[in-house]
Amino acid sequence: MENGTVLSASGIEKSFTAPGAARLDILRGLDLTVPAGKLVGIVGASGTGKSTLLHILGGLDHPSAGTVAIGGQDIFGLDDNKRSLFRGNTIGFVFQFHHLLPEFSALENVVIPSMITKRDQTAARKKAEELFKSVGIAERMSHRPGKLSGGEQQRVAIIRALMNEPRLLLADEPTGNLDEHTAEEVFALIRGLVTEKNIASVIVTHNMKLAAMMDTVYELHEGRLHVREEK
Repeated sequence: MENGTVLSASGIEKSFTAPGAARLDILRGLDLTVPAGKLVGIVGASGTGKSTLLHILGGLDHPSAGTVAIGGQDIFGLDDNKRSLFRGNTIGFVFQFHHLLPEFSALENVVIPSMITKRDQTAARKKAEELFKSVGIAERMSHRPGKLSGGEQQRVAIIRALMNEPRLLLADEPTGNLDEHTAEEVFALIRGLVTEKNIASVIVTHNMKLAAMMDTVYELHEGRLHVREEK
């Protein structure tokens, strides 16, 4: 993959209007560009719309106005089915809560999405095993989530996000439930994978220490992104 633009968001607006209430403008004409191999952080006070923005960038929520293109494809120019398929093939998601299925092993949690999309199971299992090795928890593949530490569970969630070889990795507070040392280890893992696999990544975080290690950090304030730090 060339180091070109992967994510391009332009004029993003998001508003909510409750019955009998004034319109609430969450995002106001926001622009964002992220090239391959770069990790962008978004910080800001609670309730400013960081998660809303991430969901729009990933095609999980519609903007009130504006466009989002991934690899040149306008994702909101697709119908719901095509956008869902495109999302599954192009975007990896990592959230604060791992959302691992407790009755399945770590390996099964990773390959289940491939089963749903009817991909080759032998190839999916081999890829998953390689990813488990690459993040240093190959010996934990057969364990159920309840037998894994918080850091190990988050590593499994990261592996799951990488199974489709995404061009864009989106993460919402991926270290929010981890102690400081484990949070740094998980962030270092994400940082390394973004560089190694040359994917674009946007991470929402409250952890300013980790944010300082990203390529560019934006603060979301009054509906717009403001550069806080750029390397």
